[in-house]
Amino acid sequence: MLKNKTNNLSMKLKTRRGFTLIEMMVAVSIFVIVAFIVVSTLLTMSYAYKKAQKMRLIMDNFNFSLQSMSLGIREGTAYQTVGCSPAGTCFGFKPVDAAFDDTISDACYSLGQIISGKGTILKCSGSCPCTAVEENRFTSSDINVTNLNFITTTDEVGLLRSKVKILIQGTAGTGRELVEFFIQNTVSQRNPN
Repeated sequence: MLKNKTNNLSMKLKTRRGFTLIEMMVAVSIFVIVAFIVVSTLLTMSYAYKKAQKMRLIMDNFNFSLQSMSLGIREGTAYQTVGCSPAGTCFGFKPVDAAFDDTISDACYSLGQIISGKGTILKCSGSCPCTAVEENRFTSSDINVTNLNFITTTDEVGLLRSKVKILIQGTAGTGRELVEFFIQNTVSQRNPN
């Protein structure tokens, strides 16, 4: 009888040593599903990160352009918005360097289209508005400026310092990554006329 119990126990141990085929298939299936979810989440996060980085680069580029424009206007003199159609869409001024060098001509910022249907801010020397050619482009090609206005007001205290309000509206990005923006910046003249 002891021998029979020993044989019975050893048979049970032999049958319970490993996993069955169905248990292995269930375990592998669960692992594959979890791995698929993790990989797809990582890919989605990677795509969102690249999209955010691209948009940040575009907007940083635009902010640099706006800061450069503001600095030039702030230090300039002899503000003028004549010759623009419609009124206020271009802005001319005498750069600060022109006070020391007579060969430097007036600077101008205006709205134009280099690629049909895409507006851009143009910067040129000489007469306003600027000619819409690639070398006058002031903003990235990923930015579509739909509205640009310069509103000039003169200080009433008698210092004859002007303020320029710059209003820029448009879209940044391409395709599904298109973001609308509206920026208002006020620049006060540092050097009186």
